[in-house]
Amino acid sequence: MGSGFTLEIPYDQIMLLVMGLFMFVGATRGWHREFFTTCVLVLLLFFLVNPVLAAPVAEYLGKLLRLILALVQGRGSLDPGKLIERYETIEAPFDGGNPYLFLVVILVGFVLLSYGTRAGGKDISALSRILGGMLGLLNGFMVISLIKDYVVEYFQRETPALAAAGPPPQLSVAVSGLPSEGLLGRGGQYLVLILSAAVILLLFGRMSDKRAQK
Repeated sequence: MGSGFTLEIPYDQIMLLVMGLFMFVGATRGWHREFFTTCVLVLLLFFLVNPVLAAPVAEYLGKLLRLILALVQGRGSLDPGKLIERYETIEAPFDGGNPYLFLVVILVGFVLLSYGTRAGGKDISALSRILGGMLGLLNGFMVISLIKDYVVEYFQRETPALAAAGPPPQLSVAVSGLPSEGLLGRGGQYLVLILSAAVILLLFGRMSDKRAQK
């Protein structure tokens, strides 16, 4: 058996792919919605420069999450002693000392919410589409850059040796466990079943609509 190989994807190619995707989506949304997204991303960029401002919010939400998990583990029991004991044993995924993971969650959640919702059925002019595409290009650059910077800062704070060494001159991320088989070699049968079920449901839905119209 071979020892495998390393598949390298340059960061610039990933950035161009993300920027192109955001540009396409921005052209379909118009410049009004893209401009609002740009303003929020600029605010998140400000937190990157001054993470101390996000620390109190991350600390409070971390404590609140620990309390909720303690209540869930106790099945709603309000016994103060046992509640405190469970609370102390739970580790929050983020805290005020390292708020970058909290910022990553906020950034990803905002992007999903912003680009996953639809506006009213208003017509978008050609100029609005052009400006939306340009702003989408900028938003894609800011999103991929913020995620990269947040993740790097998070691991630097989590690992004292990395923090002492300072910013790395070069950063590489390796993905392990990728299947070597093709699309239909491993798990492909599930994809075929899902697509078949989707086609059957679509045909069934159309037949039901025709019967309702009659």
